[in-house]
Amino acid sequence: MSERRPVETGEPEEAFAALSDEMRVDILRALWEADDRRATFSELREAVGVADSGQFNYHLDKLVGRFVRKTDDGYELTLAGLHVNGAIHAGAYTMDGALDPVEMDDPCPFCGGTRTFRYEDEEATIDCADCAFSLGAPVPPGVFADYDRETAPAVASRYFRTIVGQVSNGFCWYCDGPVVLTVRSLATVSEVDPPEELADLPFAHFECERCEAVITSDLGNALVDHPAVGGFYFDHGVDVRDRPFHAFNALDPDRSEIRQRDPFRASVTFSVEDHSITLVVDENCDVVDVERPGR
Repeated sequence: MSERRPVETGEPEEAFAALSDEMRVDILRALWEADDRRATFSELREAVGVADSGQFNYHLDKLVGRFVRKTDDGYELTLAGLHVNGAIHAGAYTMDGALDPVEMDDPCPFCGGTRTFRYEDEEATIDCADCAFSLGAPVPPGVFADYDRETAPAVASRYFRTIVGQVSNGFCWYCDGPVVLTVRSLATVSEVDPPEELADLPFAHFECERCEAVITSDLGNALVDHPAVGGFYFDHGVDVRDRPFHAFNALDPDRSEIRQRDPFRASVTFSVEDHSITLVVDENCDVVDVERPGR
């Protein structure tokens, strides 16, 4: 018996062509807004506002099989149909815009200077007015659409945590393909030359095997959700979910370092007051040792 597995059943051009008509997009959105995201033919036609039954049926048929599923009770969205609606609401195809800068309360981890959150050209960044510190990542505009500007840094923080969590679990944030994780120096993953004292900082490098998309993270944020780290903070009265994502940045050589090359070992330290825990990882960011001073 041959093994069953997902296969391509159509060309991308055909799938996107099926969405080229305004009425078809309206049908998908009507199903999204329907009770339980299911509707009969007449309920759908009424929701879309089309008097001609034949015309409506023609466009609905173009969606059935790929974006819409016909059942005994009517019609419902397939997973592809749900994703199309999700992309519309995320604003990936329909929104743009920028936010006025937001000055952040917590200081720069390097120089103690003032940090500022910015959002423009679909890029969220945090930079320092007094040094070269800068972090950035792409964020769909819809992420911020339902929030006040002042909350944007916290919203971006939760979004970043979600993305790093997804790639840490092995799924690409763009195409859901398999992600390979390796630990590399900042000098090899940065698009600009970092300061000499930071060039050898260990960074998690996530790369999708399907679409080749890449995202990087310092080890602090890459490992903050590890059970040993979460348990350490919880034992000292801290819920990591209540802290902003950037609070766990390990961008200090005193906190994170490449210890040796063969076999590869890097480490990152998390601290609460006078207590600390250090995770030692291999080249694939697998934890090979946990160090607890004083134990």
